Amino acid sequence: MRPGAITIVTCFALAVSPQILASADVETSDSEAEYSPESALVRTLTGDETAGEKLYRRNCRACHGATAGGAASYPKLLGHPTGFLVDRVARYRAGERFGANTPLMAQGVRKLSDQNIADVAAFIVSLDQK
Repeated sequence: MRPGAITIVTCFALAVSPQILASADVETSDSEAEYSPESALVRTLTGDETAGEKLYRRNCRACHGATAGGAASYPKLLGHPTGFLVDRVARYRAGERFGANTPLMAQGVRKLSDQNIADVAAFIVSLDQK
């Protein structure tokens, strides 16, 4: 494991395309070998908080604040469990709507890979540990 990395186990429902699943370097159980929209995909990714910090500064800081404490109508990210953060971003990326800021979030996360999402979540969670 890379220094500063944490292992993240997440469930993605409808958030990962079959193409990403087929090309991803992740572990899946035999029961998850075939993708179906009705099933949740359990994936194990290692989030790198150093890489996540760079992504956070570029993609998240303007709205969620330098320390993920939230700003104005943008929610606080600090204090949420890793699985929640990863799941929510993946669901935004998949097109699910959560409120008035959905268009901004969807635009900001649509190009993030699963690894990018895990990295950003690792960085946010690391802020709680500092």
